[in-house]
Amino acid sequence: MATSDLVLEGGGVKGAGLAGAVHVLSEHYDFHRVAGTSAGAIVASLVAAGLGDRLETLTIDTDFADFLDEGPAGRFLGTLGNGIDLLAREGIHRGRALHRWIHDTLAGAGVTTWGDLRLPGATASTPIEHRYRLVVIVSDVSRGRMLRLPWDYERLLGMCADSMPVADAVRASASIPFFFRPWRLPVDPALTDGRTEIVLTDGGMLSNFPIDLFDDEPDHPTFGIKLSAKLPMCAQRWHDADDPLSLARALVATMTNAHDQVHVDRPSVVSRTVFVETNGVRSTDFRLSPEAKRGLFDNGVAAAGKFLADWDFSTWQRDYGAGAAPAGATAPAPAPRPRRYRTVGLAVSG
Repeated sequence: MATSDLVLEGGGVKGAGLAGAVHVLSEHYDFHRVAGTSAGAIVASLVAAGLGDRLETLTIDTDFADFLDEGPAGRFLGTLGNGIDLLAREGIHRGRALHRWIHDTLAGAGVTTWGDLRLPGATASTPIEHRYRLVVIVSDVSRGRMLRLPWDYERLLGMCADSMPVADAVRASASIPFFFRPWRLPVDPALTDGRTEIVLTDGGMLSNFPIDLFDDEPDHPTFGIKLSAKLPMCAQRWHDADDPLSLARALVATMTNAHDQVHVDRPSVVSRTVFVETNGVRSTDFRLSPEAKRGLFDNGVAAAGKFLADWDFSTWQRDYGAGAAPAGATAPAPAPRPRRYRTVGLAVSG
């Protein structure tokens, strides 16, 4: 079986579409490393734990509504209580049920800590980027930066990755802002001016589709799965911003998508990405019916099948690999002339 890496976009309950696409790709490819954000992190963790053959059952049979564990005020006061919980706890739902499901599902496959996800032959001298099967994208709102776990555990948290729970990182990545409470991880106080924990939220706030994460492997492809139909530029979704509420929605959408849109606009990315139609399903519709989940899963199956019918890695390497000529080039570009100036970067903090 051929080898590939895999990157999965976030999208809440729309992750059922990811599961369908992975189901088909896994029949043709062995996934060396898998990465994801939010729902993509959940599906990626299941794949990395060797549960790829159970994705269909886990997707259709799991009642996503079980993850809606409201706080005490929400349970007794409804919408008003949800508002109180949001203000008091920074999220309507505690996220404990989601964390427990992730932990128990992975533990059933023999995965609890990152040490259980080491790649065969990896040692302490192996570069961190090539040490683990899984990478999870998380937003560190305490320091305003993106974390790639487990890659950044030692450098940015001062923790040994091998001993850290995988479920904690996955739950953190799935912390949809204000919907689920943020997650907290311990950190070495020497790195944070005495603070002992950092606050983490949905990785999609900074990179919902980190497709370039594994582009250091020239001998096999990295596939991406994106939860949206492939649209021409003229048909891209328009965000109205004519009042405070619509402006807030547009700001969140921009934060979530702008960083990754730079990649998606490139033909080299589009040509290795499976685009799954999600039929207008909202990311936070956790009461999705089994029929709707089945529809998303089947859309993923269809999208991946269509993708594989046209995919050829040797063609992709010829057109976009390291040795590919620039588009429209008829001869090698001349060597650049020596420059007589330097580019200087300046950071100012107040």
